[in-house]
Amino acid sequence: MRLTLASARGLLSGWLIALTLPLLVDPHAISAWSAAGLGSRSRMLLAAVELLGAALFAFEAQVVAGLVLLIVSFAGAGVVHLRHGELPWWLAAYSIIATVLWRFTVRAGHVPERPSGAPAPG
Repeated sequence: MRLTLASARGLLSGWLIALTLPLLVDPHAISAWSAAGLGSRSRMLLAAVELLGAALFAFEAQVVAGLVLLIVSFAGAGVVHLRHGELPWWLAAYSIIATVLWRFTVRAGHVPERPSGAPAPG
């Protein structure tokens, strides 16, 4: 199970990195962001957050931080797509898949559900 989870997280992370890199250099992405009234800083920040989140999500020790960064980047990207009049269903799908993979990782006992040092609930 551990290898399967690691492989699935790695595949999702690789897929997201491959889809995000063009956001940094693709002329169409740059012009679309400009048309939405957003500058290069916003585009680069969103890409950096998503790339970092995807990279961290692939590793068990950083899976929680990676998931948080991915969800934040998906929410930001969703806002941009909505401004373009698009319904970003794929971002919702990526969020669900990442959350399910994280949950399976936690259930397999490889990642604590709460940060170490945090008080136990109750």
